[in-house]
Amino acid sequence: MFKEYSRAYIFRLIEKAEIKKEIIRFDTGIYYLPTTNIMGLSTITTEDVVNKKYICDKDEVYGIYGGLNLQNMFSTTTQMPNMIEVISNKESMRCRKVIIDGRTIIVRKSRCKINNKNNNEYMILQLFTEVGKNYTLDNRAKKVIKEFIKDNNIKKESLINLAKFFPAITIKKLFCSGVLNEFA
Repeated sequence: MFKEYSRAYIFRLIEKAEIKKEIIRFDTGIYYLPTTNIMGLSTITTEDVVNKKYICDKDEVYGIYGGLNLQNMFSTTTQMPNMIEVISNKESMRCRKVIIDGRTIIVRKSRCKINNKNNNEYMILQLFTEVGKNYTLDNRAKKVIKEFIKDNNIKKESLINLAKFFPAITIKKLFCSGVLNEFA
């Protein structure tokens, strides 16, 4: 990025900016520009870093939350996750653990490219991939999923087109859940 400067010089510039509080080091390799508010200097959370690094940046979507975070979004569980699980295009390994500010983040490679057009469909299919084999959706979870489908204008065709990247058991769970009746 800065080919005219040496690596050591760039690190000195970063250190000077840190001393002047122009940038703040959140964790190894993670810095942010603070703003001043009535409470003092602003801070960021681990979720902010994960969201920016693995989920989306402005209008570009390249990942989704997975695991218990995803299941909580759709009311299929009430368990509170200890670690954040993410499925992202920005990961090349199948699965890896990352520690950010002392929190464990499980980062998984996406099955296909996640973008603005298919991220909601991917979420639905990932949800049915993660719920247990013998799990049946209760009425509340079905209602939340159906509202999500309506609110995000998800089409049956786009869901089925994306399903080819998921295991057969996912499609079976999706069909048996009765959620696809929402499209009729």
